[in-house]
Amino acid sequence: MRKIFSWAGISSGSTTLAAALALFLLTPIVGLAQSDNAQVSGFVRDPAGAVTPNVKVVIKSEEREFERTTTTNEEGYFVISNVSPGFYTVSAEASGFKRFEVTNKKVDPGIAATVDIALQTGEVSETVSVIAETAAIQTESATVGKLVEAKQIQYMQLNGRNPLFLALLKPGVAGGALGGFTFGLTSGGFNINGSRGQDNLITFDGAVAVRTRSNGTSIGVADVDATQEVQILTANYNAEYGRSSGGQIRIVTKSGTRDFHGTAYEYVRNSAFDANSWGRKRTNPGNQPCDDERFKRAIHCRPDPFRYNQFGYSLNGPVILPFTKFNRERDKLFWLFGQEWVRQRRAATTQITVPSLAMRQGNFSELLSSNRFFSGPRVIRDPQLTGRCEVTPANAVAGVNYQEACFPGNIIPTNRLSSNGIGFLNALPAPTVGFIGPGSSNFFQERPTLTNQRKDTLSIDFYPTENHQIRGRLQNYNFLDVSAFRGGTDRAPQIIDRPNQTVSIGWTWTISPTWINEALIAGSRDQVFISVDTEGERYRRSIYGINYDYIFDAQKEIQDKIPTVEIQNFASLDGGPYPASSTGPIYQFSNNVTNIRGNHTIKFG
Repeated sequence: MRKIFSWAGISSGSTTLAAALALFLLTPIVGLAQSDNAQVSGFVRDPAGAVTPNVKVVIKSEEREFERTTTTNEEGYFVISNVSPGFYTVSAEASGFKRFEVTNKKVDPGIAATVDIALQTGEVSETVSVIAETAAIQTESATVGKLVEAKQIQYMQLNGRNPLFLALLKPGVAGGALGGFTFGLTSGGFNINGSRGQDNLITFDGAVAVRTRSNGTSIGVADVDATQEVQILTANYNAEYGRSSGGQIRIVTKSGTRDFHGTAYEYVRNSAFDANSWGRKRTNPGNQPCDDERFKRAIHCRPDPFRYNQFGYSLNGPVILPFTKFNRERDKLFWLFGQEWVRQRRAATTQITVPSLAMRQGNFSELLSSNRFFSGPRVIRDPQLTGRCEVTPANAVAGVNYQEACFPGNIIPTNRLSSNGIGFLNALPAPTVGFIGPGSSNFFQERPTLTNQRKDTLSIDFYPTENHQIRGRLQNYNFLDVSAFRGGTDRAPQIIDRPNQTVSIGWTWTISPTWINEALIAGSRDQVFISVDTEGERYRRSIYGINYDYIFDAQKEIQDKIPTVEIQNFASLDGGPYPASSTGPIYQFSNNVTNIRGNHTIKFG
């Protein structure tokens, strides 16, 4: 029986990525990181079924001409560990037997593969060729998982092109919708075998891709065209993965190949293809006809403006240096680079309840009878008086029993008006003339919003010798979102800027056929910058007459900004807590050593 032992290290943090890289170069590597490499093993037997020792076994990449060699032990067993994901040809040669060859053998990230070889008597010059099964039962470990392969990724319809949602193809994964429109930062909100969303882990080529704050967003978004595989681990995965008590979604980036390849694409959506919505048609005051030239561009005559363009390209191939012999055979150094952009332009709408024009002058007489703002009459009480109100013809209203002091006619005298109180009311937009919305809403507005997104993906694979393999992966992500409203008004909408990066560098060193060292350094940085849209100066409290003194006056990032005020049954005046910023760097270091001892594989790190 073969056994695999695994120990995990500790995750560590630092202050700067540069310091972390220096520390990696100067000291032994410790920590926790997720390797995408796997082992290939099996038994070699002769026609009688007996194990065959001292058989040369070679595994060769079908994409990059890289190969590894080993020999079966006295029990006819071979192990080639730390093999990067991809398709391989496995061959075996021994004197007195035909050469055996298995092509199209797929090695999945982090999951051991088995190739059992049955030799046939004959000359080595003869070859027995077998095409590997497309689906094989994984018997080398207790890991429960599913792999979404490159062809599935290529042909699956993803609304927004976020490969993370391919995790929903795995039984036991719930939450979200595979057909939902999602192109930006998200952790999917998945429940994996009952785990909560914040207990799951997402990695890009071994680098952590979820925020430490567990706020439901990811660190970047993978590029579909640069994604080789999406692996979903739901239970019993090896200790080296760790860090999470729930499931794991591991996204593996493609490598460059011996030949040059490239793709380019664009996906388009446009409101010119849409019909108008029922809600927008309700904004029509007085049945204005849409076939009249004066109203063709009115809100009730056109659909919600929407422009969506998602476009990009992906290129890969070998590194060729002119006038040199380096990599002339295209078997040493490979690259992949891809970029994708999203440009979304749309118009957001708001329907809210705001104070009437009379209320902004201190006149609340409309509240003494049936009104659209409250379920019944409301009295404005005088805070300086107590006791029963004198009922006079000026303030007497049928059905109203004044029990406390009130203003005559529900009108606050001019000399009693609070300048800041009126400022709060004036900071809310004025009612829209002719608009009668659902419920008590009396204000309608349409404003543009924009979202820009860019993904940069870089993949480098270097095979300096047969015993060394170096893999580098970089995901650079930029996201900018400009909101139209905050709290239903355009006074202080927010702008979110999130430049994120993940990077990983892996080095596999085959010290001997029985000793392999694998080092990995990875870093992730999530940056969030939230500012206030200051265009047009609508955010300034002073232009509405709000001038009360601050309790804490010093060190305000925006000195002249509207406050947040809650008024019952009316829209909030929401100044928000921003500007604000946060960063969440995560650094990982690991060094795993694999030792093959007969039929046993020991892995520690």
